[in-house]
Amino acid sequence: MAVYWPSSFVNIMSNINVQELTVTRREVFGWCMYDAADSAFTTVIVTVLFAPYFSLVVVGDSGRADMLWAQAASVSELFVALLAPILGAIADYSGSRKIFLGLCAVIIILFTGSLWFVTPGAVMLGFWLYVIANIGFAGGGVFIDSFLPGISTPGNAGRISGIKWTIGYLSGMLCLLICFPLANNNIVANPTSGQLSMARLIPVVVAIYYMIMVIPTFLFLRDRSQRHTLPAGTGYLTAGFRRVLNTLRHIRHYRELFKLLIAFLVYNDGVVTVIYFAALYATVTIGFTTGELTIMFFLLNIVAAAGAFSFGLLADRIGQKRTIYISLMLWMAAVILAYLAHTKSEFYAVATLAGLGLGSCQSVSRSLFALFTPRENAAEFFGFMGIAGKALAFLGPLIFGTISSRTGSQRPAILAIGLFFLVGMVLLSFVDEEKGKAAARVAVDQSDQED
Repeated sequence: MAVYWPSSFVNIMSNINVQELTVTRREVFGWCMYDAADSAFTTVIVTVLFAPYFSLVVVGDSGRADMLWAQAASVSELFVALLAPILGAIADYSGSRKIFLGLCAVIIILFTGSLWFVTPGAVMLGFWLYVIANIGFAGGGVFIDSFLPGISTPGNAGRISGIKWTIGYLSGMLCLLICFPLANNNIVANPTSGQLSMARLIPVVVAIYYMIMVIPTFLFLRDRSQRHTLPAGTGYLTAGFRRVLNTLRHIRHYRELFKLLIAFLVYNDGVVTVIYFAALYATVTIGFTTGELTIMFFLLNIVAAAGAFSFGLLADRIGQKRTIYISLMLWMAAVILAYLAHTKSEFYAVATLAGLGLGSCQSVSRSLFALFTPRENAAEFFGFMGIAGKALAFLGPLIFGTISSRTGSQRPAILAIGLFFLVGMVLLSFVDEEKGKAAARVAVDQSDQED
């Protein structure tokens, strides 16, 4: 059966020869569609609709809710950081990255749908169901990113990564539109049993949507990882953490890659924190209703999609490092304006800046990491990047939740998150983009000569 593709993507997702294997646009599309599924979870559950519902309906105390939401984020990120080395070892030795990617998808689907059971006052039930669903989300990110170097080249890594994030934001917007009729605009102020029943359907819709969107990933994306024999007398636990330590020693030989990793860990923590608390800030501090919040994030996703695509093209022209600088400056401006904003119109300006930064920062960072990564170390280094990112990602949400809870205001909390972007920019300044790319090319040439 013939498969027809949107004409705007045909030239970009054309056949690519990588590692002497043909990578088709169908496979690239499959890789991108995992983000289409993931973005439904982040947009609707993590950010826009379930977060305010949990804070103002389930918990009923915004200060306590901020701390609980921060703890849920921190627990899930730390759990993945501890578990990922073991899962990574099993996946690498058995050649089954795709299987573990599927396991993460199943966890998200089941436990997101189970959020239906979270009613007013069911705080700990909502907390732990969300934690487990978020573990699936964070774990999937570790595995899916490791596929990028195998389906891209130095000339199109930025575009492919940008397309993935663009599709993701458009998908998040679509899922938000589907769920919007279920989110009664007055549910926070005056919830009735009928309104609650409709609102509780939102996680179920997201779970079904996720299940549909992730199908192309498992139909089209190939797992090129090779099966290896586990060393005699070594368990997966030992092998996993030993590999992490070996990778840490190995990755340090690639100086620019290692410096980029450190910078990314810092500024990405700021991005993660804003994602977790953006809707709570808009609802509690600025006073957005559910309907207004949905409209704002709908527009934000449009901006983010445009930012991911256009900044991906920009990165291929002016370089990834300069493009990341631009996105981090947008993030700095966004958190400062959020601290100063008192009206909804002012916060729309914040959302525009954040959308541009959100659509570009993570996408371009991963494409630069791919360009710095030797081909034969792709899965190893990207796995380490995911693990290291989860190990630090607990810090930002915890800082936000602690400051908000102790001061009784989210304003100083959001301003404090700006430090992650500032420090990240300083650390990024020490990265030499050309040396990093050259080091990866030398490693590839040496590998080809050995072959």
